[in-house]
Amino acid sequence: MANWLEQIQAETAKLIPSRSAILIAVSGGVDSMVLATALQQAAKANKWRLVIGHFNHRLRGRASNSDAQLVKRFCVKHNLLFHSSNWEKDQGAIKKHGLEMAARKARYDFLKTTACKTRCHFIITAHHADDQAETFLWRLMRGAGGKGLGGIQSLSTMDRKPNLKLARPLLHFSKADLLLAAKSIGIRFREDESNNDPKHLRNKIRTQLLPYLKRHYHPEIEHPIHQSQTLVAADADFAAQYALDWLKDSTDTAFEKLHVAIQRWVLWHQIIEQGIEPQFFMVEELRMHVGQPYSINPSQQLQRDAHGRLHCVSTPNLSHSLNEAIISPRFSWSQQTLGSTRIEYRLASRRPKTFCGEVFDADLIGSTATLRHWRKGDRFQPIGKNSASKLKKLFINAKISNIEKRSAVLGVTTDGEIFWVEGLRIGEWAKVTRDTQRLLLWKWSKI
Repeated sequence: MANWLEQIQAETAKLIPSRSAILIAVSGGVDSMVLATALQQAAKANKWRLVIGHFNHRLRGRASNSDAQLVKRFCVKHNLLFHSSNWEKDQGAIKKHGLEMAARKARYDFLKTTACKTRCHFIITAHHADDQAETFLWRLMRGAGGKGLGGIQSLSTMDRKPNLKLARPLLHFSKADLLLAAKSIGIRFREDESNNDPKHLRNKIRTQLLPYLKRHYHPEIEHPIHQSQTLVAADADFAAQYALDWLKDSTDTAFEKLHVAIQRWVLWHQIIEQGIEPQFFMVEELRMHVGQPYSINPSQQLQRDAHGRLHCVSTPNLSHSLNEAIISPRFSWSQQTLGSTRIEYRLASRRPKTFCGEVFDADLIGSTATLRHWRKGDRFQPIGKNSASKLKKLFINAKISNIEKRSAVLGVTTDGEIFWVEGLRIGEWAKVTRDTQRLLLWKWSKI
């Protein structure tokens, strides 16, 4: 039988030099307990200083506390420094990112803080070959690019901490290998039943999708997935480095002349520099539109100039305007200006053949109408829809920016019904029917 621990020790020694201080992330599961045992046995020969870090997510009640106790007993037995922390759930982060991602971020924040506190320059986690396949499929379903699909790297730099490395020496070992190693030498570990809960996507991939692929398509599906990851990662690294070089010296090739993949990486690097997590639609909006602002939070926007450079600008005051104007349509043309929008209007008994504006049922609107801007709580029913929706949602679906939606002009009846919204379809409420007797002709333009 192969000596699994010796193989793990050899893989770790390839990644981490002797005399290094190492923080091992240990959950109490079989993967991390085998890893901790292997490194503890090899620490003296490699002159490694080991610290154990355990993060209690407190998602499984007493079972979570039992995990912590097992890891602590291991540290006491082997005279290892033990650091732990309990998760104080951030409901805002959970709502924004979901439970899994919020828990992961909290865990890595703990590991980074603990590594700095204990002067460790390496954090080791127990990700293995099965995790690689799961991660590939999970990221594929989330629409990841080459960097994400490239998989977990055996050695990488922690975000914004260049002196702190993240090592994963188990990537060449399967879950079955680690279980065999634990049972062959009697390593104690705990099973986390929540890992089989299919309500989480990653668990569903682990317990349903991967077994299905192995059973019906490829019994060792991890190998072709790993091959694809290797190819995709190399391509992504090349494009990312080319983009960095272009950012340092962009005199030879204009941004618009770059391959679309390089354009995306140019923007990706600059977004990362702003401390923002790049999203596909964010990158595409900035790539395709010069000078168009993209809101990243209530007070800031990103804009791309013609040279491919991103600029972070302050968002103008986005308060709701209370300006309004009352109009009384007649059979002759009149006009009214509100903000930067000019409205021209008149009554008619029939639609002129050459008219190309909007047409409403004048009697449904009434003798007067109000022009005003969007207000919180406004609801609007576009023509063809069965019910009214929040105007804010309609603006979002139409990709109308925060500035544009606050300057948009609305046409409102004396009863408070919105019959027209600048930039959207006319309202269902005042549409022309066979029973319409008088028309309201309506044209608008920006000034």
